[in-house]
Amino acid sequence: MAGIELVADRATQRPLPAAALMGRAVCKHARGLGALLRPLGDVVVIMPPLAIDLPLLDELCTIVYRAIDEVCGRKARRSA
Repeated sequence: MAGIELVADRATQRPLPAAALMGRAVCKHARGLGALLRPLGDVVVIMPPLAIDLPLLDELCTIVYRAIDEVCGRKARRSA
């Protein structure tokens, strides 16, 4: 199991506004890409099965990275 905390600024660890529901948005986007994730506030939780094979784990990580980049990156580019 792993958790990825989404923050507004990586350098200062400034949190995202709670009303933005970014964890939920990332998990919803990941579902459309083929992965089920769980949001806990702005922490994206990944719980792959213990017996997952490496190609499938790599695919899961790619989906998680893409979902975070597409959701959070898009929001960051809009507000810049």
